[in-house]
Amino acid sequence: MLLSHLLKPEHVFLDIPARTREEVLVYVAEHLEQAGAVRRSQDLVDLLLDRERLGATVVDEQTAIPHCKVPGLGGVVAAFARAPEPVQFGLDQGLARLFFFIFSPAEQPSAHLEVLSNIARVLSNPQVRSAFERASDATTLTAALASVESVP
Repeated sequence: MLLSHLLKPEHVFLDIPARTREEVLVYVAEHLEQAGAVRRSQDLVDLLLDRERLGATVVDEQTAIPHCKVPGLGGVVAAFARAPEPVQFGLDQGLARLFFFIFSPAEQPSAHLEVLSNIARVLSNPQVRSAFERASDATTLTAALASVESVP
């Protein structure tokens, strides 16, 4: 399951006006609801906050991978958000500026793990991280992701 096939340009949010973890989650959830990707943004925020309470999803180098399983979701949904400045996101003072969101149907746990694994692999590539940090628009960002994934 390639991330470049999951991440639609309309699910890429660059330089979002958020200064807290909650503002990041609400911004992305509301925009995904407006795009028709999820039914209720508040339900999504609640699920994400529940997941964050289990353990922060900050991975490293100012990157977080907020994710959760969503009952009744039709398929895996990916989103990307970038904040202009790092946001305190982790419970242990972890800061993040790049956010890769994954939502999967609760009924498909293997798909959830596969996508998380792919994100970890892609984000370990410094060229991808740099492209995500510099992209001026969603098309540039998704094209960079597709080019990296096309290399075996």
